[in-house]
Amino acid sequence: MSVKFCARVSCGKRASAILLIGARELAAHLVDIHEERGIGGVPLCRVHADAVVVPLGWTLADSRSPATEPELVLVDDGASDSSGSSGPLRLPTMEEVDEEDMEEAAVGEVPPLLSRAFRAAGLD
Repeated sequence: MSVKFCARVSCGKRASAILLIGARELAAHLVDIHEERGIGGVPLCRVHADAVVVPLGWTLADSRSPATEPELVLVDDGASDSSGSSGPLRLPTMEEVDEEDMEEAAVGEVPPLLSRAFRAAGLD
């Protein structure tokens, strides 16, 4: 069997599924690449096969076997957190913000790029 690649533009991954489209039945069917039935199926990699969406009123049947590759999971290891806590990222509430910091930010100098924009708009 020849190697097939994903039909999506600029995707060079190997195809793992075939998208079969039945326009008369208003149905689409995803099958494993080794179970290709019929002619004219669209080869897709796993990422693009997982993202297939059909038009309103159509049905999508996914009969692919479960993936054996592990899913990519993003884990926050807390290395970027300077406080050392491993909890979720939390933004400070208004009560936690120091009033002096707010006054300094409001009274501070206008950056040069922003002042140039104000001048161009006639708002200086």
